[in-house]
Amino acid sequence: MTNDELIERLGQAQQKVMSLTVAKRQLEKRLEKVEEWVEVLEELIMDVVDDLRAGVKDSEIDYRIGKVMQRLNADD
Repeated sequence: MTNDELIERLGQAQQKVMSLTVAKRQLEKRLEKVEEWVEVLEELIMDVVDDLRAGVKDSEIDYRIGKVMQRLNADD
């Protein structure tokens, strides 16, 4: 293998590493967003259960769920 071939392979490997690094960062950002959604949805579920136990009207519960979903969709 010549020096030129080695340099070319090294360049290809560096590009692959850079590409994978960018993909990793993107996945980390998506994971952070998913974790935030999970926290919000867990809290929403607990609130809905509390509301149901307290006898809150379905329409009020639906409204609260809608507001949370709007907030999550706005964060996209």
